[in-house]
Amino acid sequence: MRLKTKVVLIISSLLLCVSIVGSLINYVKSVDATQEQLLHTSLPLSVDNIYTEIQQRMIEPLLVSSLMSHDTFLRDWIMDGESDMDGIVRYLTEIQQKYDIFTTFLVSEKTKNYYHPRGLIDTINEQNSADAWYFRFSKQSEPYEINLDHNANLSDTLIMFINYKVMDYQKRLIGVTGVGVKLINIEAMLGSFKTKYKYDVYFVDQRGEITLFSKGLNKRGNIASIEGLQKIQEAIFKGEQNQFEYKNKDGEYLLNTKYIDKLKLHLFVEINKKEYMDELTKTFYLNLFLSLLVTLAVTLIIVYTINLYQNQLIQLASEDVLTGLANRRKFNEVFELYYKRYPKEIRSLTLLLIDIDDFKSVNDTFGHLVGDQTLVHTARILKEQLRQSDTIARWGGEEFAILLSNIEEKHALEIAQKICNAVQNDAALIALLQRPLSVSVGVGMLSALESQDGLVHKVDHALYEAKKAGKNQVIAAS
Repeated sequence: MRLKTKVVLIISSLLLCVSIVGSLINYVKSVDATQEQLLHTSLPLSVDNIYTEIQQRMIEPLLVSSLMSHDTFLRDWIMDGESDMDGIVRYLTEIQQKYDIFTTFLVSEKTKNYYHPRGLIDTINEQNSADAWYFRFSKQSEPYEINLDHNANLSDTLIMFINYKVMDYQKRLIGVTGVGVKLINIEAMLGSFKTKYKYDVYFVDQRGEITLFSKGLNKRGNIASIEGLQKIQEAIFKGEQNQFEYKNKDGEYLLNTKYIDKLKLHLFVEINKKEYMDELTKTFYLNLFLSLLVTLAVTLIIVYTINLYQNQLIQLASEDVLTGLANRRKFNEVFELYYKRYPKEIRSLTLLLIDIDDFKSVNDTFGHLVGDQTLVHTARILKEQLRQSDTIARWGGEEFAILLSNIEEKHALEIAQKICNAVQNDAALIALLQRPLSVSVGVGMLSALESQDGLVHKVDHALYEAKKAGKNQVIAAS
């Protein structure tokens, strides 16, 4: 495996491990902290908020019913013979409208007449099962009761009736008054707590029956038959504590209870831990996903940076900075590759070694800056004379090397001569040096039994001979 790949894998793995472990630690801490806060802070405070709202929505009708039962007008109207029908209708209607209650009613003990904002709508009797509530309640000692019932006179809707006894001034029963609240309104209120707080809110009477609940509640009947709740039922009703934890097949629950004396009901506020923790789980997976994205982004940046620097290093290692040509190291790599493919794939290999004549005098006369410009111009001329497949490099100092493949020696000598002519006649060089520049070239072809070093040696000797013969010429190696 390449070093670059190993480095990227190690860094990416470390980043990924840190991200996953960090997310897991934060998730575990968040779960513990949330459960602790839920049990000791959020749930108790929510119970108080819910109780306040219940007081407004359910206990207020109870207070209205109590006010009606103690109203002197209502007492006097019954005791005066129930003669002013318009008066009682107006009274019940105003109470209904003032407190925005579904219905108000009055039942007279003497006449058994059932009065409503619409007037006299019924006369109750003991033989009618629908009227049994009145006769049962009138015999009880409690001053009021909360009763769930269908009322045939009120569209047969399930109503929560808050019945309150009306007593004369000698504390004798003269009737029952009260209000009716549509149960659907109560269900909507209880359902809203689930939406707002994620809590299931329901009411349980002293017998353990779940009496008021939202449609979404997955519990019905008596809590004695509900797994988990039956174990804590006794403690709930004794009032020994108001905070519980229990389990069943649906999950683990936190439960707070509160006894509402006015309603004679136990308020149950509970939350399924799993439902509540789902938000934390979603957050955990989101953080994990973001961590993976960040890790991926960082990995891509690392790969890009490594590739960038690697390319720069490769370029520095294989390219001559001044001329942009391949350097001697790169040239030797290509030469070795071609040498291995000779003569099976490459029929012929020709080496040209080129040296700028009297280059030292250029530096001495014009300075090294002009000398550098001379090398750049010469490199440009050499490239212009070659094919795309040919390899050219700065061999060192003012020397250049060219490797020609699959070319006859005669053609190679022609190219070498063209290079000499092009350099000597280049307008840019003449303008730069105020005189023509010349080069000497040694040319040699690789023979079947010859080594790379052997070819270089004989071409270098040919170049020496060109210099010795007067420069500005091409000599073929023998």
